[in-house]
Amino acid sequence: MSRFEGLYDDATSALLDIPVTDRWVETSEGRTHVLTAGDATAPPVVVFQGGNVTNPVTLAWVQELADEYYLIAPDTPGQPGWSDPHEPEEYGPWVVDVLDGLGIDRAAIVGVSHGGGILLEAAVHAPDRITAAVLVAPAGFGTHPSWALARIVVLSLAYRVVPRRGLLTRALAPMFSDPIETVDNVVIETVGQALRTGDLQASFPGPDDLADLAVFNTPTLVILSERDPFFPASRIRPRVEQTLPALVECITLAGEGHFLSPPGQERVTDHIRGFLDELFGPDEE
Repeated sequence: MSRFEGLYDDATSALLDIPVTDRWVETSEGRTHVLTAGDATAPPVVVFQGGNVTNPVTLAWVQELADEYYLIAPDTPGQPGWSDPHEPEEYGPWVVDVLDGLGIDRAAIVGVSHGGGILLEAAVHAPDRITAAVLVAPAGFGTHPSWALARIVVLSLAYRVVPRRGLLTRALAPMFSDPIETVDNVVIETVGQALRTGDLQASFPGPDDLADLAVFNTPTLVILSERDPFFPASRIRPRVEQTLPALVECITLAGEGHFLSPPGQERVTDHIRGFLDELFGPDEE
């Protein structure tokens, strides 16, 4: 996806405060590009990106975990980034291929938005490969029709036809926790590029039947946003609690939208760190 080359590099420079290393792995879905950060001997944490943004945009939300964990962030096939541009029919086998290609038997996995649906597919396909699961504003539990969501869809379609900045910011504003004018321009431009040139998604990844998750007995943390127009906490929480048998905690971030504010990102990082430290023990060094 060369059209995202500059935006990918810009996001890496503007949003990531940690050094990252590029890796490639061969999968059944073609070559997958991976960003890694932290000590390779530390416990691995795989981070699956959100949709319509590049990998660094999502990785930035949890980058502070790199002081204690080995962060592994694959570019999702079919999403903005360097991996194969074709979306898999099923993500579970691709997740296994990525882990195998990196020589990782089992890992904690964090799925953000679109990446949450990928994590849920992996939980059905290969639950034994996941040591802990964290879902942040996740796809996979369905959506809820609302005026805010309808506005986003209509204005996004309008922007695709008439690509003006004003239409773009009006379309994206309901997604963000902060005022749209304060959001880093590289994020706005990346989503705009995806809307202009990509296939507009009619659905999100996730299990065909949520009942299939009944066998997923891995400790799971879910973090939802109160004002998320796609996956509002009030609607998603009951499905989460009814579906995940090993749910440790389901947290709602008050006042947050789908794209978290910097304080919201810090809260998410703190919750994930506490959850993983409780399971695996904090780094004593």
